[in-house]
Amino acid sequence: MNAAVQVVTAFPRLRNDMTIAHAQIEQTGKMPPAAGLACDVVLDIEMCYVLHLMRDRRSAEASMLIDGLLYNDNDDDVATATPPLYAAWLWLAHMTLLIDSGDSVLALSSAENALYQLAGITGKKTDDVLALLASLLYNLAIVHHNTGEDSRAAKELTKAQQLLERLAKKDEARYTPMLLKAIEASTQIITSRTKQMNVLAHYQTATALYTSQLTSDDENASRQALAALVDTLKKEGDIMLEVGNSRNAVKYYTKALRYQKKLSGDMGHRELTISIGLAKALMRLINRRAAAEQLLTSLLPLARRLNATAEQKEIQNLLNNKNKNFKIMNLLKTIFTIIVVLCATLSAQAQLIVGHRGSVWGVENTRAAFINGAQAGAWGLECDIHTTADGTFIICHDSNTKRVGGNETDLAQLTTMQAVNIPLTQTRRGITYAGQLMTLADYLDVCNEQNVVPVVEIKWSTNIHSSTKSPDGNTFDGVPALINLLKQKNCLDRVVIISFMSAVIEYIHQNYPQVQVQVLAGDGDINEWVDWCIKRHIDLDVLHSMLTQDAVKRLHKAGLKVNVWTVDNPDVFKRLQDWGVDFITTNAIFPKELK
Repeated sequence: MNAAVQVVTAFPRLRNDMTIAHAQIEQTGKMPPAAGLACDVVLDIEMCYVLHLMRDRRSAEASMLIDGLLYNDNDDDVATATPPLYAAWLWLAHMTLLIDSGDSVLALSSAENALYQLAGITGKKTDDVLALLASLLYNLAIVHHNTGEDSRAAKELTKAQQLLERLAKKDEARYTPMLLKAIEASTQIITSRTKQMNVLAHYQTATALYTSQLTSDDENASRQALAALVDTLKKEGDIMLEVGNSRNAVKYYTKALRYQKKLSGDMGHRELTISIGLAKALMRLINRRAAAEQLLTSLLPLARRLNATAEQKEIQNLLNNKNKNFKIMNLLKTIFTIIVVLCATLSAQAQLIVGHRGSVWGVENTRAAFINGAQAGAWGLECDIHTTADGTFIICHDSNTKRVGGNETDLAQLTTMQAVNIPLTQTRRGITYAGQLMTLADYLDVCNEQNVVPVVEIKWSTNIHSSTKSPDGNTFDGVPALINLLKQKNCLDRVVIISFMSAVIEYIHQNYPQVQVQVLAGDGDINEWVDWCIKRHIDLDVLHSMLTQDAVKRLHKAGLKVNVWTVDNPDVFKRLQDWGVDFITTNAIFPKELK
């Protein structure tokens, strides 16, 4: 990932014609004489010279000139003040130099300053503003990738690509190189994440093995297993942190510290590194930042006592940087609110992608599959719910876990704890993944963390079911509990509930009209399904091979939406796009794969 291409291409259009100045700079490599020229002309020449220095990788000279322009003592003088657009680009250039030098903390400070400048630009957002914003997002992704925050980096690259796609349609020659770099960076991160999830599967297997060895009669073997368990738990925490699952990272680090305490009562280097990981995870949870700061402050004396220089520096950087990302996110929200119409235009051209049981990258319907689907660009994540013996909604497609490496016991006969502790394995596209079941509550947390729409399929369960053959057999007792959980997780206004049980869908539609519902259709006459939907004004989620273009037109004419499942063939995907379906449910064809 290279920041230099972005900063050069995002150079703004200047107020004056600099053709001659550019030629002089390219010929001599020096700043042209500026005596007697108007202030705005001198500033434009200086901007051109900064660009030249950046291209030539003359970092020290570029940094000095940038500092001089940004910290101009005459900023109160309108004639000599650096305009916000220029200042934003200079801060972008400053950030690029800091990224090249490996200083992530100061790079974030430069990004914050650049965003302040962009946020202050009033009126219509020009292409120059959007190009600068896209470049800042790209640079932020580099910083977050370098600091192990791939989840955040992926989101920033997605926004950058949306802006650059729009710009490239207007000026292909100028913006296509930027767009290609952003796409390459996204591919690197997704490839990295897939590898991380594969490694995580191996660590999860190792964790189960070491845990089973703790009860060994051989005290030495038990102690070795305990030490190995601490290491694997820490590594699992590290991976969870990198893929953006801070809540699970906290759980792994906490377990690692608990087991490490059994090994040693003293605070040593291992305890220090695990605790720093825990603090990082806490810092990414809005309501736990104060606890993270307290933990880091308490760790600093320990790092000094252990002469752990690298850890001391890391702790100081984390404390100095504790609010930086939060401020940057708020600034980005402000700017994107202003250009929300542009973003809507960008997304209006494409169907909304729903990750089928999450995605193909992980055991289906598990945390890894959901997170990877979200990071690959899914708008929504589809899951399937059953009910356990103690009344908890659990995520699983089948009524038992046998097909995904578990056992034949029905979930309805298991407690929640028994269900979530069943080890699962599934081989998909030649890769074997490990995982565990999730509760619906945990799945909704993932959707909120990843900013994706939950798409919940209700399977037959003891407290929610219906039968077209026997209306008396309908049971909707569990629906209020489902609605209350969605409300508690702040998902009620955006969830999509789907089911093959048409009576359940109709019941929810009538009693909770604010909830989006879709009836699932996998067989029968498509025209009859269309008639059923139009009569009740309920959207259709249909097996793609059943759908016809005429059915899409009829449903759209009635103001209804069309979802299709499960589309993994690119040719079928393209045909359905051409028909104008509203949603496409897929295992593996996501926006970043389409690019």
